[in-house]
Amino acid sequence: MNKFLILGLMVLLGHSINTKAETLSSALSKAYINNPIINSKRAELRSLDENVSAASSQFFPSIEVIGSYSENTLEYGELNKIKTNPLAGSLLINQKIFSGGKLINDRLSAINLVAAGRQSLRDSEQSILFEAAQAYFNYLKTEQIVKLQQNNFEVLSERLEATKIQFEVGELTLTDVAQSEARLSQAQSNLADARSLLKAREADYRSIIGLNPGNLKEWNNEFDLPQNENEAISIALKNNPQLKYYESLEKASGYNVSSKKSMLSPKLSLRGEYIYAEDQSFLMSDDIDQYQITGQVKIPIFYGGLNWSNIRKAQEINSRDKYLIIDGKRKIKGFIKKSFAEYNASKIRISATEKQTQATDIALEGVKQEFQLGTRTTLDILDAEQEYLDARVSLVTAKNDSNISLFRLSYYLGTLTPENLNMDIIKYDPNKNYKRVKTIKIGPNRIKVIGNVD
Repeated sequence: MNKFLILGLMVLLGHSINTKAETLSSALSKAYINNPIINSKRAELRSLDENVSAASSQFFPSIEVIGSYSENTLEYGELNKIKTNPLAGSLLINQKIFSGGKLINDRLSAINLVAAGRQSLRDSEQSILFEAAQAYFNYLKTEQIVKLQQNNFEVLSERLEATKIQFEVGELTLTDVAQSEARLSQAQSNLADARSLLKAREADYRSIIGLNPGNLKEWNNEFDLPQNENEAISIALKNNPQLKYYESLEKASGYNVSSKKSMLSPKLSLRGEYIYAEDQSFLMSDDIDQYQITGQVKIPIFYGGLNWSNIRKAQEINSRDKYLIIDGKRKIKGFIKKSFAEYNASKIRISATEKQTQATDIALEGVKQEFQLGTRTTLDILDAEQEYLDARVSLVTAKNDSNISLFRLSYYLGTLTPENLNMDIIKYDPNKNYKRVKTIKIGPNRIKVIGNVD
């Protein structure tokens, strides 16, 4: 008895798990955590963090230890043999004193490249969240349309059976039967198309979110949107990650120009060296200690135009980045205007299709009653049922388009973030890796940073 009770509970539990509703928030959370594009961008950002570490390392001295040991055998004559084992070691320290500003500009350029990488990651995250929401809404819409087409097919099947019965008793003609059969065949074709499209939507959902869609729940929330188009443009110019990416990129290339100009300046460095040697030869067996400190000044005179070429190249790259900012602002303004108009139009379409659905529902009921009275034909009923179906499909489509246009507008505003979407996740923190690798570490601490431990 207990075994059957446990088995029953397991079946019920498994059924409840399988039928648990999937919310938009949970689907987006899965995409945020598991999407390979987002994870690849995070890895790319961590690689950019290393540029700051590499640039910072140039401020510190380089220290090297060189050692050598050998065993030599010298033979002369038949019985004479001399063995020696000289030992030598040296310690070298090099420190850059003045580089014309190259070190600081290289580091500032690397820091701004990290800032650009973070904005690129933000853009990828929001882009994937938009694509995930779009896949969610499109699957939900297509699933609802399949149900509508399935219901329409069943209604028309019953309609055909009723028409055949009325034809047999002489109330309707063969034309009525043929019309009903034609509409049923059309409904069957539409249902097959809808099911095929649902399979495609399922594939889209799985490619973005990583799992097959479950029992998706409708999303009825709203975002806090700007009051008007001008306010939306103002917010987008401040928050849009793609535009912020171009701005950080321009700053980085600007510092790179200064770095290239430093190649025209004198360089000053300091070198210290200590040499120790044990010379145990057949002539002498003394230890050698040697200390040496050298200051070096390097003044560029002529490099065949290489330095000036590098400067001009860096300046053109900086000019390119400035133009990208201008182009980005223009595109963002256009995207905002288009998205804002699409969203407002979608709300109007929802209102209109709701009225259309109500009207076609009333009309269908009226045509059915008039058919019973003999004032309407079979074709009138079939047309009324088709109009009612079309209205319901249009309403589902309008709501879906409105949700997608809302998310698209939020994406261009730069506000499609886990916080605004109420996603129950721990947000990825790029500062964690940056703080770990940006400064110099000695000994085992240097090895610990190798690998992805975020």
